[in-house]
Amino acid sequence: MGAGRTETARALFGADPKQSGKISVMGKDGQLHEVTINSPQDAVKCGIGYLSEDRRRYGCVVQKSVTENTTLATMEEFTNGIFINKAKEKQVAEKYVNELATKTPTTDQLVVNLSGGNQQKVVIAKWLTRDSDILIFDEPTRGIDVGAKNEIYKLMNRLAAEGKSIIMISSEMTEVLRMSDRIIIMCEGKVTGCIDISEATQENIMDKATRNID
Repeated sequence: MGAGRTETARALFGADPKQSGKISVMGKDGQLHEVTINSPQDAVKCGIGYLSEDRRRYGCVVQKSVTENTTLATMEEFTNGIFINKAKEKQVAEKYVNELATKTPTTDQLVVNLSGGNQQKVVIAKWLTRDSDILIFDEPTRGIDVGAKNEIYKLMNRLAAEGKSIIMISSEMTEVLRMSDRIIIMCEGKVTGCIDISEATQENIMDKATRNID
């Protein structure tokens, strides 16, 4: 905490201005292309989705239903002028409730009434509906129970296997070692190390996490 991880993620997503640097995204041609991201709308157009560490504040509208939250990032696909195609919305929401095994009585249930783990699944469904290729998970299992954590881990592994790219920010060492292919370590706003999972240990991660490179 305080290393600048969330600030970096928010800059990548266009939620905060970046001071310097370039952002490149792999295109359909398999080549990296530099992109300009000055707002979340720009990031979404580039196929990036952001799951905030504060999902109740930034990830979903808790006083709205599962259906309404699922389609938040893709409303243009469900509207015709001023009219919303509620049947199509519900169909898509039910699809992701089933795919993600979200525990909810119906898709009309208000998100505020769901557990933390299931709220997280609704936020994930929002970005899957958008078909985002890059998903930034900021503290994805904070505040949810052990069973729900394992479900989120399985879901993240499945998304990665399907070709999605996941950037995970985590303060939990066991989570980092369990879920990562590559670990980028930051300290006081600077990158202090990049380790392949095959070489990662708690010791060398902590060594770099407490070392600020001038």
